[in-house]
Amino acid sequence: MSNEFLNFKEISSAIPFEDVLNWLNIPFQKKNSELRGDGFIVSIEKNLFFVPDNDNLKGSVINFVAHYKKVELREAASLLKQQFLSKKKESKPKRDMPNLILEWDEYIKQRGITHEVAKEYEIGLVKQRSVVAGRIAFKIYDHSGKHIGYIGYKNEDDTWFFPKEFNRPLYNSHRLKDTKSVILTVDPFDALRLVTSGFKQVACLLANSMTEEQEEQLKQFKYILILHNQPLNVVSRLCHTSFIKAPVLSKLLKEMSDQDLMNLIKPS
Repeated sequence: MSNEFLNFKEISSAIPFEDVLNWLNIPFQKKNSELRGDGFIVSIEKNLFFVPDNDNLKGSVINFVAHYKKVELREAASLLKQQFLSKKKESKPKRDMPNLILEWDEYIKQRGITHEVAKEYEIGLVKQRSVVAGRIAFKIYDHSGKHIGYIGYKNEDDTWFFPKEFNRPLYNSHRLKDTKSVILTVDPFDALRLVTSGFKQVACLLANSMTEEQEEQLKQFKYILILHNQPLNVVSRLCHTSFIKAPVLSKLLKEMSDQDLMNLIKPS
């Protein structure tokens, strides 16, 4: 990273603050020419932020990310460049997308997913040589039903693997034909646990934040139940087009009992 060329001025001016806040999953309200969040105000015209209670805390998107993630300015600039400005290299002839063998693993059962659902929704442990070898992989499709790759999870260190330049689709959206309602999660294991329990109108962000493409896909649903520990950014972006319910979660869905989870979906 130390040898990476970073044009601070270009990064600061080229990346809108609204995009950064959505990327970081930070809730805000847009009012006239300002974005207002918890303790900060952004001038949309100047693309600068300030904190009314702290005169020393202000500046560009780089300063904001450095403060929010508690990193040095150079690392913050590099993160922004990678996320928003890195141009894809000239595309080489694409190799055929592999069809990996997805094997049953006991961890899938621990997450409340049956063998039948794992097979139908194409998840399983990968033992053959691949970028997700040794991980439980999810076969990923875009909203039109095109296979676009795999993501992988390793229980031993609780880490996810996403392929380079992977653009998160709305997971499972290609199966959803009814646009009346949908349950939204952030973890695909949780989504398939709900499918196992009989709730097939389920989609997943595959992360805490919501991309613009995912937002457009979700806007088609009239009712959305959001099961997210930090839902405010997502709620504020969808509440103008859909009826939203986002119950407060005291813990992660994977830590909840089946009864606790059902109470969220079908409260007494």
